[in-house]
Amino acid sequence: MNKYFVKFFYCLIISSFIFASCDKDKNGKEDENGNGNQIDADIPVLATTITIGAVEYAVDSTSIEKIDDGIWYMYVQLQNADKPLIMHTVRYATGSTDYTLETWVANDSIRGKETPGAMVNRYEQAGRQVRMAINAGFYGTAVNGTPVSMQKTNGVLSFLPVDNYPMIGFDAQNRPYMDSVKLKSVVRMESNNAEFIITSVNGGRWEDYLVLYNSYMGKYTRTNEWGTEVLLEPVGGAWEELRSHINVRCKVETVVGSGTRPNTLSASMEIPKGKIVLSGNGTANAFLSMLKPDDYVYVTVNYFLKSTPEVTSTTLRNIVNGWNIILNGNEIMPHFNDLDALESANHPRTAAGFTCDKEYVFFTVVEGRNPTPASPTVSAGVSTRELAQVMQYFGATNAINLDGGGSTCMVVDKELKNFVSDGSQRAVADGLAIIKK
Repeated sequence: MNKYFVKFFYCLIISSFIFASCDKDKNGKEDENGNGNQIDADIPVLATTITIGAVEYAVDSTSIEKIDDGIWYMYVQLQNADKPLIMHTVRYATGSTDYTLETWVANDSIRGKETPGAMVNRYEQAGRQVRMAINAGFYGTAVNGTPVSMQKTNGVLSFLPVDNYPMIGFDAQNRPYMDSVKLKSVVRMESNNAEFIITSVNGGRWEDYLVLYNSYMGKYTRTNEWGTEVLLEPVGGAWEELRSHINVRCKVETVVGSGTRPNTLSASMEIPKGKIVLSGNGTANAFLSMLKPDDYVYVTVNYFLKSTPEVTSTTLRNIVNGWNIILNGNEIMPHFNDLDALESANHPRTAAGFTCDKEYVFFTVVEGRNPTPASPTVSAGVSTRELAQVMQYFGATNAINLDGGGSTCMVVDKELKNFVSDGSQRAVADGLAIIKK
């Protein structure tokens, strides 16, 4: 718990550096010192050496494959005995408008896990062509896959707790953003304009908290018998289909008061698809107790980026959390002291990044924990600072560290590209995907 508390304040500090200047030009070409990797407007060009740590290594093997217009898959291998590595990257040109970058929620619930391959199959069966998918945000293993921080898919927040780690998100034009966010959400009564701050979305309901629950929570709110819960029906249509969640007029359908139901799962309020539940304890309970059926309220679920508050919930359509920002304006970010052992060790890693002008987005996995009896090749893994150097090599100037280790996974056109250190794909909380429109 202390680790997460300290990490939260680290994220606040890091977020103040998000918009540092970039040393590379918009295509990631080499700077005057010969650093970086030249990225052509169409065909990627991979450098013959890469700097990992303080050492420059020869690149022994590369492969570049065009997946579709604007999408390239790149494979790089180092066979040096001191640092053998296998790296996979998909570069997407945001100007290619035939695709959408989407966040997937495992089994459409924050309380579940699913392998990236299973997510691909599920979307393919729904008639959508998936060109690439990777594992994404960190999640809690003790609570069946609940994300540790922000998660949003196709305009609907599936999870937003009180304390948030950095995130990477994409707007409707697939342009990327990377920062920490601040929640600015409220419910207002139509009758008297009384307001109460919404504390979180699908998070835990503690004393004085007012939590908004939607269908991504599952069938029930999973709260105890204390506190008041209010079922709301949005007037403008299903909650999941609304393009904006600012000042959404909602009709009160049901109000269940504090202490009036047994402390069982099925006795907590059901969350029908398309509707939302407001649940509050303490002072929030007193506020919700003033409501009755057929009343109307206005619900706003909004947030903004801490470094650029003009970027809000209406801008960002898909979001996943990351553990830490590793590359900011082409500057490699330091390890946080209390987490240095985790960040400095060699592990399989997953990252997402982009160029300063947002023209290119990169999805990268680095193999690690090889060899094992199942691994065909050797890859040592990298630290998070080395992962930042890998992202620079491929052309990114900004990057975030996503969930790694046994979760690290990349699927391109339904083919698993990397060796997964568990021996098989691990079920995870969410994914990032490039999908043909």
